[in-house]
Amino acid sequence: MVAHVADLGPYTTGRIREPYLPTGRFGRFLDRLDAFHEHAEPFRPDLLVDGPGTLDEYGVDARIMPTPGHTAGSISVLTDEGDLVAGDLVATSFLGLAHRKPANPPFHDDPLGNLASLRAMLALKPTRLHVGHGGPLDPARVATWAAGEQRRLDRLAARGRLRTRAQADGPAGKPTSDGR
Repeated sequence: MVAHVADLGPYTTGRIREPYLPTGRFGRFLDRLDAFHEHAEPFRPDLLVDGPGTLDEYGVDARIMPTPGHTAGSISVLTDEGDLVAGDLVATSFLGLAHRKPANPPFHDDPLGNLASLRAMLALKPTRLHVGHGGPLDPARVATWAAGEQRRLDRLAARGRLRTRAQADGPAGKPTSDGR
């Protein structure tokens, strides 16, 4: 498994990153389920990255790029053929049930940072996006969705209703007593 060092803590401790920061109704629903708050078996990734790199030495013609936002350590992989393995930068609606329709996954640590990472990946002109939840997505359709998502996030920010992991963790980097 390849992982970014910024997400190493949850992997090695088995502790999830709480509180979850839902992106919408579905995320709020999932956040209420006990299964989303259980500890996992700790493990150490096989390959740790801390910046951009290639997978050439592993026989894969592709680049690894940090794409923070879903989590601080989110990464994406762009193949030389133009396929972008985008992870949780974007999903398909209803976690894959509405094929080819872009949507947010249930949670993001930093919605604006995630959107910036998505736009940076779209600027590389991938031919297709492969996402963690759902089937492949057309980059042009994702770009149109991203523009609408930017407007939605701007409205939330203007009303003071846009939360990020940094806000939820409080000034000392630990969750605040009210979970915000």
